[in-house]
Amino acid sequence: MAMHTDLRIHKDAFDLLSLATDLTRNIPRDFKVGLGAKVRDECIEIMVLIARANAARDKVLHLSALVERVQVLEFLLRLFKEKRFISIPQHAKAIELTASVGKQANAWKRYSAAPAT
Repeated sequence: MAMHTDLRIHKDAFDLLSLATDLTRNIPRDFKVGLGAKVRDECIEIMVLIARANAARDKVLHLSALVERVQVLEFLLRLFKEKRFISIPQHAKAIELTASVGKQANAWKRYSAAPAT
């Protein structure tokens, strides 16, 4: 088993956390504490779930939760774009990273759920 920090999904999730930290720095103060913190917390939870899935015998439970967290993050980022808290290019970069993490998580989940041969 590889260290979770060596996985591409972990690198993409960390890049997403870094981007989210930068994006939430410039949102209006009214939303910074609530929505900004929620975005950062979702990114951190995604990274925790990657580590849990990597260490767990039954990975599907953690990977399902991971996919759900990615969807929540995408909803929040869309709200940020719609409210013009972030620019369209910033949103595009964030969605590129969430799509990458989501695709990798779903592929990992399918592989883990497949019967052992």
